[in-house]
Amino acid sequence: MKKIYPLLITDKLHECAEFYVTNFGFSKVFEQDWYVHLVHEKSGAELAFMVTGATNQPKELHTGFTGEGMVYGFETDDATAEFERLSKAGVPMVVELKDEEWGQRHFIVRDPAGVYVDVVQQL
Repeated sequence: MKKIYPLLITDKLHECAEFYVTNFGFSKVFEQDWYVHLVHEKSGAELAFMVTGATNQPKELHTGFTGEGMVYGFETDDATAEFERLSKAGVPMVVELKDEEWGQRHFIVRDPAGVYVDVVQQL
């Protein structure tokens, strides 16, 4: 296997792409009306988005994400700084910054398709 990346099927593919480009430093490496692929240069992480019902895809890939049961974990060296930066930018917080007993500081936001993004610092 060369690599693995999540591909989210959503009618909000361009909104999702902009969310990750604007707030998390991803870059668009491929963009069409039906598909957008992002890469984060520093970490090498990749995310992809595809529109629901894409006629060039098999029917098994037509149904969109329903907004529950998906979390992306983004590890950072400074969750406090990330929390302050995203709060100042107006990104709504789902879970405010907090320290957990198992040794993490984190907060959670949600992308336009409903995917939770857990921004985590290992303490």
